[in-house]
Amino acid sequence: MSMLFYVRVDEIFLKGKNQKMFFDVLRENLKKTLSPTFIKRTEGGLLLDISEKKKELLGLIPGVAKYSSVSVCKNVLTEMIKAGYKILKDFKGKTFAIDTNRSYKKFPLKSQEINKEVGAELAKKFSLKVDLNNPEIKISIFITKDETYVCGDDVEGVGGLPVGTSGKVMCLLSGGIDSPVAAYLMMKRGAQIQLIHFQNQTQVTQEVSEKIFDLAKVLSQYQSKIKLHIVPFAGWQKQVVMKIPADIRMLITRRLMFKIAQNIARKEKCLALCTGDSVGQVASQTLENMEVVYMAAEMLKLNPLSGANKIEITQLARKIGTLDISNRPYEDCCSLFVDKHPQTKAKISHIEEVEKRLDLSTLDKTEVISYNISMS
Repeated sequence: MSMLFYVRVDEIFLKGKNQKMFFDVLRENLKKTLSPTFIKRTEGGLLLDISEKKKELLGLIPGVAKYSSVSVCKNVLTEMIKAGYKILKDFKGKTFAIDTNRSYKKFPLKSQEINKEVGAELAKKFSLKVDLNNPEIKISIFITKDETYVCGDDVEGVGGLPVGTSGKVMCLLSGGIDSPVAAYLMMKRGAQIQLIHFQNQTQVTQEVSEKIFDLAKVLSQYQSKIKLHIVPFAGWQKQVVMKIPADIRMLITRRLMFKIAQNIARKEKCLALCTGDSVGQVASQTLENMEVVYMAAEMLKLNPLSGANKIEITQLARKIGTLDISNRPYEDCCSLFVDKHPQTKAKISHIEEVEKRLDLSTLDKTEVISYNISMS
């Protein structure tokens, strides 16, 4: 069974003459994820017909601010009332409200007059009461030049910009709570992301592998398909343990990850690296240490969680569906090198001098295993 939905956007309307490009990308993303039988642009957003089974996915697509079931009719008051009947036919509540918006100002009645006329008929037909403050259902009416859209309750979407409008970004995926949230936020800003995970080979089990793949699969709901790069890290782990003092092993390890991630990102034509760093959250995320780590790579680094605390990040992880997966047991490569008294204000000159103990000659030839992960 298929259903007709009215999709609204927010930020896209701020793009001036570039709106068409953003709408075109959003429409293609909707096609890839939802396979609509019908889709067209309207004055306020997009109208599309999709399988009822896929309606929940609408709220996961960046660029979609709100969506609702809709009945389309002519710009005639009696037709709007009939469309309202269709919206309320299965409604079991007792209160409702009407909210009308007219982009077509030549319609003979004003918004409040339409609310009153349509509301009175629907209240009489279904024995309902009007409640403007806390209705059990709100019917929205959008009157455009060519037709009217009568919508049921709005469902909040991701909002933001359509994936693919801001270039490619390589996101470092640790397996913890923060990095999947950072990747999600980059998709919400229109970036087409790829993921790179550095595999702690002291803990390679089926459960560990499933955790990383499951995180990638959840994130693919927002992008339809994600490329995941797995980097076996045993060789570099051994070098770091043997040659680097304990208090800076974490920093050296992260610098190695940035160097490798940059090599892969450039091959994949990504424009930036993204991490889940939050300033001051752990020892490696002091400003001094972040500077030292980030100097290992020349590419632009993005940190969408820089100003967020753990509670905020955890709440968002729960919302996007990654929290329970992130909480599964698994110590990533960085966790392996956490010292009891780690360096918190490292100096780049000292770090670079110690780093010379490592054999970096094969850095750009580090093994990488890549997968295409999809939501299906």
